[in-house]
Amino acid sequence: MPGRLRLDEPTREHLEMLAQGAAALAQFNLAAISIRDGDELEVVAAYGPGVAGAMVGKRLPVAVLEAELAQADDWGPWRFVPHERETPEMVDYSYVHASATAVGPDAWHPRDLLAAPLLDDDGELRGLLSVDMPLDGRRPDRRRRALLDSCAAVTRRTALTALERLELAERVRLAAQARDIVRRALGEPSLDLVVEASRSAITTCFDAVGMWFTAFDAQGGTSSAWYAEGADEGVEPTLYAVDDVVIAIADRAWADSRVVPFSAARPDVSGLPAADRDRLLDLLGRIGIGSVLLVPLGVGPDCLGFLALARASRNKPWTTVELATAVDIGHDLGHAVAHARQVDQLRRIDTYRTQMVNTLAHELRNPLFTVSANLEMLGDSDLDRGDRTSVTSASRAVDRLGGVLDDMLTMARVADPDAAFEPERVNLVEVLAAVEEDCAPVARAKSVSYVVHPPEEPFGVSGRPDELLRLLSNLSSNAVKYTDAGGRVDVRLTRSGGDVAMSVTDTGIGISEEDQDQLFREFYRSTNPDALERPGTGLGLAIVERIVRRHSGRVELTSTPGEGTTVTVTLPTA
Repeated sequence: MPGRLRLDEPTREHLEMLAQGAAALAQFNLAAISIRDGDELEVVAAYGPGVAGAMVGKRLPVAVLEAELAQADDWGPWRFVPHERETPEMVDYSYVHASATAVGPDAWHPRDLLAAPLLDDDGELRGLLSVDMPLDGRRPDRRRRALLDSCAAVTRRTALTALERLELAERVRLAAQARDIVRRALGEPSLDLVVEASRSAITTCFDAVGMWFTAFDAQGGTSSAWYAEGADEGVEPTLYAVDDVVIAIADRAWADSRVVPFSAARPDVSGLPAADRDRLLDLLGRIGIGSVLLVPLGVGPDCLGFLALARASRNKPWTTVELATAVDIGHDLGHAVAHARQVDQLRRIDTYRTQMVNTLAHELRNPLFTVSANLEMLGDSDLDRGDRTSVTSASRAVDRLGGVLDDMLTMARVADPDAAFEPERVNLVEVLAAVEEDCAPVARAKSVSYVVHPPEEPFGVSGRPDELLRLLSNLSSNAVKYTDAGGRVDVRLTRSGGDVAMSVTDTGIGISEEDQDQLFREFYRSTNPDALERPGTGLGLAIVERIVRRHSGRVELTSTPGEGTTVTVTLPTA
């Protein structure tokens, strides 16, 4: 019967030899060793005819064992329960060998229990050694009990050493796993998601009941989060009340390239003033935390935050493996904090730029409207041919400037990270029809064939109709602009798996590979002299890319100079 404990083969073989040695030393036919796993004991090694196949892998609730041993005779390290005191609950977990018999008043009964609890130095139950069927068939007398005492002492010491070695190997495995998970989590787009993706692995690796995390922002403030398995994260813990104390420890620890284990047993390692040290100890005592491992986070000379890992027991030491792992994780999370700072700074710059563009465009609109109105009045007046030509040229320049302002305002709106996005169901067939009404006349004026291939069924997506109209208009007008007379532009809507694909294909001048890499940048104009002769703001495709991003889609471009270009936008269906 397979068990749930993860034992490597050398450890399992070692425990099997230990069970065999215990049987020989105690002068019994059968012996079994169980290891505690949470609230149960699992038989991991057994010696004797038939016992391994029948018992290894079986699990016994600790509560059932404790109830059984509560009525046992105390034989020093051993507990003896005569068969007449056996509890009904224990019957299902007992093993009786087929050949077992009992004859005489001091004979060993098949249901007698003789077991030695394997306790660690803190008195915690870590395992159990049990023996059965004495070689002489009789219950041990006082002389035999001396052998039993030696057997229990040797087994306890050897078994605990094996368990410590096994736990160390498991800690090393978990530490490597935690480091790997944290480093993979660094690919998450925000600091909150980095912590969320790695917090469970971190607490498991360090055998912690919880953790709290504080990052310092570039403005001198802090942002904090905490995590405990099964706890309500909506309730802010009182741990934040000592952030100032922990920050002082973190700053010094980062400068010294170390982590700080702190508990009532080791309060002086922090180097805190007595008043701050007592505040921290008092708080930990009130919330039931025995010790914490304070891990500074940073990059280069700068401490950027801290991670605090909490344990309920103050007696369980932080191992050297855990301390070394914590140092590595502190560096990894420090890079995440630095990255978050950079993203926040870029976001602030982007917001400032958006506000500046909005202000500039709105300020220019009023004088531009005045100029346009006056040019229109001049156009209606009686002018000679030269003056009329000048007015017409100025009117075209005003129209181009108006187009630039419209593009700038659109770009500012769709690129604003704080702008609300409230999608609705949009039928792209209707959007396509509206674009055709605008672009087809322009194409005819240039002798370009503009062909729309509308599907017979509605194509629904979730988004903003005005933005999707602008997206398709920009792609279509670009295609018409860069296609010479006699050329062709095709616009299609198709299914692509569970998505909708909008493609605009032209037979125009095409785009070089060097230009393709830059096309979606704001204000970028092609290096092709033929393209530069055609008017444009350099914002059309940048607006398309921002709108696609807002709609959780993707945009792809393929082009061959002299042959044409295809731009495909793929959006999720509604």
